[in-house]
Amino acid sequence: MRRLAPAKPKTKRQIDEALQLMRRARKLLREAGAPKATQKINYAISSAEGARRHCDRRPMISEL
Repeated sequence: MRRLAPAKPKTKRQIDEALQLMRRARKLLREAGAPKATQKINYAISSAEGARRHCDRRPMISEL
């Protein structure tokens, strides 16, 4: 298995912010009665959570 490329702390923050925004969008889409769009955003959230888990496994490097 090849080595994972290092991650920057900024990467985790960006993923977390994207997840927060997508969850807000999902709530608004549900309230608007858009089930297909809600389902698509659920898939996007699931994918972003996977990216977050992957980022957690990567070694951290400090930002300079």
